[in-house]
Amino acid sequence: MAGVADLVRDPWPLFPVPQQRAGMGLAHARQSAGLGQGAWFAAVTSFFTLHFGSFGGAPVRWSYFLLGLAGAFLFYSGNLLWIESRRRKERMSGAVAQTRATRILGSLTVGVPLGCIAGISLTIAATKWLPANEGNLAAWHSRIYYLSFVAAVIWALVHGAARSGSELLWLAAAATAAIPLTTLLSPLLAQGWSHAGASRLVDLVAILGTSGFAIMARAARRRSVAGPRDSVWAAPEPAII
Repeated sequence: MAGVADLVRDPWPLFPVPQQRAGMGLAHARQSAGLGQGAWFAAVTSFFTLHFGSFGGAPVRWSYFLLGLAGAFLFYSGNLLWIESRRRKERMSGAVAQTRATRILGSLTVGVPLGCIAGISLTIAATKWLPANEGNLAAWHSRIYYLSFVAAVIWALVHGAARSGSELLWLAAAATAAIPLTTLLSPLLAQGWSHAGASRLVDLVAILGTSGFAIMARAARRRSVAGPRDSVWAAPEPAII
């Protein structure tokens, strides 16, 4: 059974699939390098391997992970700064409540990144429980991710940024905690799989992430209670859809 570190992407599918058959590693390496392909297809394959990090081993994949976190932070912090600057302008104009558009953006700022985090964490945890002989693992991973993502976005839109900020951070913490818990429980329950190696580093990062999300959830709750009343992050907040 392939581990988390063995979840690699072929040049053409858009979902991660474990390379479970013997000899697939060499074949995948030859495809990723463009060997035995025409010039056009080799060029396209090179772009896919660059995009998916299918080269350079673990250091490149962890670099992509850190760059992804940086991109997510830029999305969140940029929207946060825009919302807060808009709040100050609306206050100067005499407005006492955030506009509907601002509240929707605040909800999406919460729901999109946290839904993404929860979905990715759950699909990583599910990797160790899905049967090895399942014919369409990519479809299962896609369903798990998008159900989690869409549910988080809808929750944020229905309940508003102030309430859902704390709640979805707790969801992200629980989903991320499922990764090391799965590693711990699978051998105890004699189901799924667990092995040493790179997945232990994934578990360590997940534990750190769980702690970080829990701290952020408490801070978001305090902000919703003690923050400025005209802020989109202040609770209680009316539903927007």
